[in-house]
Amino acid sequence: MSLNQLLPAVSQLSHQDKLRLIHFLLLAVAKEEGCNLESTESTNIRNPEDLLLKELASTEAVVWSPYEAYEAAQTLSNLLEAAKKEGDA
Repeated sequence: MSLNQLLPAVSQLSHQDKLRLIHFLLLAVAKEEGCNLESTESTNIRNPEDLLLKELASTEAVVWSPYEAYEAAQTLSNLLEAAKKEGDA
C-alpha cells in the first residue's frame, strides 16, 4: 500500500487512534535504528498518550547547533562570497 492510499484512511482515524499510530511508527523507526524505546515500566501506564510522552521523555536526541561551529561559519561565509562574485546573491 502506498502512502497516497494510506493518508485518507489515517485522516479518518480518531484522535486516540492517530496517537496509537504515531506510537507504533515511532517504535518501528526506533527499532530500525537499533533503539529500543519500550521499557518494562511502560506496561504500568494505561493511557497511550502518557505512555508516548513517557517514552519520548526517556529518549535522548542529538541536536546540532551552529553555536561555536567556526568551520561551518567560515564555509558559509566563503560560499556567500563566491555567490556574490558570481552575482547570485
